[in-house]
Amino acid sequence: MIGMSTDDLCYFTATHQKALLASRRISTLELLELHLDRVKRVNPSCNAVVALDEEGARRQARAIDEGMARGEKVHALHGLPMTIKDSFAVAGMAATCGLEELRDYRPREDAVAVSKVRAAGAVIFGKTNLPARAADHQSCNTLFGLTRNPWDGERTVGGSSGGSAAALAAGLTSLELGSDIGGSIRVPAHFCGVYGHKPSHGLVSTEGHIPPPPGHSAPKELGVAGPLARSASDLELLFDVVLGTPDLEAAGAALRLPAARHDDLRSFRVAVWNDAQAYPLDDAYAATIEGLADDLARLGAKVNRQARPPIDAAASYDVYLQTLFGIIGGGLPPQAREGLLAAGETAESGGYPRRVADAVRQSLSQHFAATEARHQLYRAWGRFFADYDVLLCPVTPTVAFPHDIERLDLAAQFTRRLKVNGGTIPYMDNLAWPGLVTVANLPATAIPTGRRVGRVPAGVQVVGPYLGDRTTLRFAQLVEQALGGFARPPGI
Repeated sequence: MIGMSTDDLCYFTATHQKALLASRRISTLELLELHLDRVKRVNPSCNAVVALDEEGARRQARAIDEGMARGEKVHALHGLPMTIKDSFAVAGMAATCGLEELRDYRPREDAVAVSKVRAAGAVIFGKTNLPARAADHQSCNTLFGLTRNPWDGERTVGGSSGGSAAALAAGLTSLELGSDIGGSIRVPAHFCGVYGHKPSHGLVSTEGHIPPPPGHSAPKELGVAGPLARSASDLELLFDVVLGTPDLEAAGAALRLPAARHDDLRSFRVAVWNDAQAYPLDDAYAATIEGLADDLARLGAKVNRQARPPIDAAASYDVYLQTLFGIIGGGLPPQAREGLLAAGETAESGGYPRRVADAVRQSLSQHFAATEARHQLYRAWGRFFADYDVLLCPVTPTVAFPHDIERLDLAAQFTRRLKVNGGTIPYMDNLAWPGLVTVANLPATAIPTGRRVGRVPAGVQVVGPYLGDRTTLRFAQLVEQALGGFARPPGI
């Protein structure tokens, strides 16, 4: 055993842990046991990890150690202990997506992205919590209960990859695989002070992810799978492993993304959208983004706080909600679907209950019109990114907020409120800033600002052009190198 604190080792980046494994300073089995021990000690306080396959993971760890002793090839994630969001199929483990009806569902095969993680040598030892149907910005369900933020147990971890981000922040896993359609990677990363990457749509397979229900293989609009980590370099490590889809690979097509536009911060043209004119934004959170922008300007980046994409932000949000809840509504069981429609029947025009109900019942012609509008948004963003390399903008209107879980049904989100600048806003306004990016299929990397609001961290989205994933990831790495990155929550 190497001479260092075992808890400190669990907080090392995956890249650092990988180097220790490669140099034989620690074995795969030893590293796994350290994480399993920490899960037993720390997880009760946050409830991030909700299922374990200890013996299966030990068998895999021993096999990896034996292979390394024989001089077998070392893969990208060789020996790294990992958890997986409980919306992905992991062979031999339950895949519930927080739903009672899937309590006993045990897939025989890994989801496509999970199979790539396993083939790259990661040791999958557990599943992490999420909201039911992966459909909330709090991670709580009737199967596994509430996940608490390692920074402040009275506040949410976000969702839907909330258990993923909390597990990283609590030092329970080396890397995590999440998914995102409404900010589900970016919001938890922001709330828990870690890194998350929402890839450009279509780059990473979501086959084997719930929703849609088990057995469905067609990719859905807007939805992506992507990495969460404690460093920006670790994000790219896992991103490279899961990149690519079965259809492309079966056809022998090579997927080569454009290289990062720049390799030094001074060359980056950085737009900053950090006001409440289009979408709600709390002043205290906005100040953290403003501070990061000041840091970037001081370091020589070309920062423009007035630049905006040539879009109508309100219309963009309308199209996003129409598309999102068309997708969600189509996958709901009849009773839940009828509940959303009923909530909209008597609701006032322009309110969330009516907008959601209209999206759920939209006609095919309305869907096609939204598809055209989304393509126009995609084109407009393309013109914007001809002049700028990245855009910094908020992830949500606020930092992590107190738990509000009196009701867990989807319609409960119509009545919840969030505190912003001394007043309140609708809870579902949480979707506005993530939707700005998702509706146009753009990549976004959530990174810590290095600042807190009260006791909890604040993050920011680094948005790039479609297929510009390498650019946002490289920018995140350069910011981390210059200004620092993940900070360990105190007292955990």
